[in-house]
Amino acid sequence: MYTTIDSGLQTYLETLMDSVNSTYQPTGLNAVLMDAKTGAILAASQRPTFDSNTGIGLDNMWRDSLVEDAYEPGSVMKIVTLASAIDSGNYHPNEYYQSGSVQVSGTTIRDWQTSGWGSIPLLQAFPRSSNVGMVKLEQTMGAATWQKYLKRFKFAQKTGIQLPNEATGSYSFSKPLDQAITSFGQGINVNMVQMLQAISAIANKGTMIEPRIIQKVIDQSGKTTTYGKKEVGKPISASTAKQVIEAMRDVVTAEYGTGQAYKMPGVDLAVKTGTAQIAGPNGGYLTGSNNYLFSVAGMAPASNPRYILYVTMKQPQKMTKAAESIMAEIFKPMMQRALALSTSNSDSSTDQRTVPNLLNQSLTDATSKLGSTFTPVTIGTGSTVVQQLPEAKSTALPKSRVLLLTNGAMTMPDITGWAKSDVLKLAQITGKDFKLVGEGFATQQSLAKNQVLDNQTVTIKFEPK
Repeated sequence: MYTTIDSGLQTYLETLMDSVNSTYQPTGLNAVLMDAKTGAILAASQRPTFDSNTGIGLDNMWRDSLVEDAYEPGSVMKIVTLASAIDSGNYHPNEYYQSGSVQVSGTTIRDWQTSGWGSIPLLQAFPRSSNVGMVKLEQTMGAATWQKYLKRFKFAQKTGIQLPNEATGSYSFSKPLDQAITSFGQGINVNMVQMLQAISAIANKGTMIEPRIIQKVIDQSGKTTTYGKKEVGKPISASTAKQVIEAMRDVVTAEYGTGQAYKMPGVDLAVKTGTAQIAGPNGGYLTGSNNYLFSVAGMAPASNPRYILYVTMKQPQKMTKAAESIMAEIFKPMMQRALALSTSNSDSSTDQRTVPNLLNQSLTDATSKLGSTFTPVTIGTGSTVVQQLPEAKSTALPKSRVLLLTNGAMTMPDITGWAKSDVLKLAQITGKDFKLVGEGFATQQSLAKNQVLDNQTVTIKFEPK
């Protein structure tokens, strides 16, 4: 059995998850990176977890929370609400509404900022993550239309991913209050794969892609069964998907957006944040600043999404930072790593070559092994390779750069003419901060070639050729 998991990305995600889990001690932590174009899950991780080699942790977790756990997604669901309102002709972005609170069947529904932001246009409801704004959209659509789109997006239906015990999910829809709160992700239960499937429609011009984790299976007789990309519907139009992506960009870029913590220089990013209340054991919802399921779903590049990354964090016990800043410690480096590797892992060219394993080899031998096939770039004053990008056994185009981090002091290479994808690789392999300015190819660097990379921020300027 061959999975779709990319071992390099999976290993990196596990490292990030370990760090966040030990520092902030959430009761639950999940992250999934999916290829937006094909539905292939490239990396997936959860906490609590167990060590399959030693069995340690089995007493705390013997369940695949990726598919087996159903939960209320909170504000990430607003992606679907906005898409449904736009697609059904019920979104009027320049219409004003009174934020803060709204009465539905005698119950007061409030925005996360309970005083609201006054009378604001609906175009600000999504980037501000206004619950009241989403209720306004649901009421304008009407319950029948809203439920029609929930069915189009296949909620309360299993995705069919090749993993056991997938939760079906459910939603309550018998009363106006039930209908209203589903618009901001309460009163509806989903699993992570269902959310990824729904978001794929935004990334693929309205076409929804089934998530998959199995690439192929070879049975004892040698028969091979291959699992490829599977389109499972077109719940919205391409025009609608484009408008939703613009709104998700505003979450990051607008001064009132809730996702500014996820901003990455040089990365065209579309995001939606979420904060969902957690149902209590005796009815109602838990209270307290950390008793929430925090989440973020994002895609990049927003202009033509290649990756979808979805992170959820439940009840951090040591919440020493804002939830967005905590999850950004997973989201930002993970997305950057995926984007940095996208060129070398792309299957768009049939002329790709396999990158050899160069770890623990002398710099001389490693450079010789790359030969004329790839372009070696040395980072450091040492004589032994301790890390490489692209990683061993991945594929890359001939003449593409292979970064070789050596022992000794970490030094800055000459990056003149580099594309942003290569600079992102440099940021990942060094762990240093790089500020990317402009578009095109690198023309200037604030730290000269062969200078030591300390903790300074290095500014790289790009210009079109």
